[in-house]
Amino acid sequence: MIASPATVRRVASLAAGALLTSPVSATPTRDAFASIPNVTIAPYLVEGDDALAVRRSIDARRPTDAHDGTRVDAVSSWDMRWSWPRTRGGGCDLRRATIRYTATVRLPRLAGTARLTPAERTAWDRYLAALMVHEAGHVAYTYDRRSDVLAAIRSATCATADRAARAALAAIDAYHIAYDRETGHGATQGASFPSPRAAGHRRHVAEITRTPPPPSDADTPQ
Repeated sequence: MIASPATVRRVASLAAGALLTSPVSATPTRDAFASIPNVTIAPYLVEGDDALAVRRSIDARRPTDAHDGTRVDAVSSWDMRWSWPRTRGGGCDLRRATIRYTATVRLPRLAGTARLTPAERTAWDRYLAALMVHEAGHVAYTYDRRSDVLAAIRSATCATADRAARAALAAIDAYHIAYDRETGHGATQGASFPSPRAAGHRRHVAEITRTPPPPSDADTPQ
């Protein structure tokens, strides 16, 4: 008979910058997660007739980081389940404890109907790649720290093993919170869409466009 305590931890995610662009029908790839087993990519569709519309679509549809309630462009979650055999007399064999791990990553995917320039598509590719690198940092760290949870279980008693495993997971959670804080949810890794400089240029152009022309001589009171 197997005792199967289980836990699901939702992990820190990725935020994005301001406004910019994206490539037509760009689908998130698994390259950043190639070395991590049992990872599912779950894209959410974004669309728009121009770069700003795509940005607004991301802002409207992006998920929430469960740690701090921040809306972010990508988020990772995992399901870590541990089990061990029971022994005769109601005991347990913690030396034979095992852990199963799966992860899901939510990322934006651009609809094929989006209208973007080649330069904007290149910018989207860079942004999406950086987004995946950041999320892979979350997923890989948790996967690599399965041994911490297993060690906590094996050093505990039958009565305290589940509590010890959850304490080990709390330490993992603390890392993810710090990771997002230090990287600005991935912004320092290039997961900003667009760059602050590009966003500032667009705002400047918009302000110029909205500025009314000076009055002509015909409009000046005599």
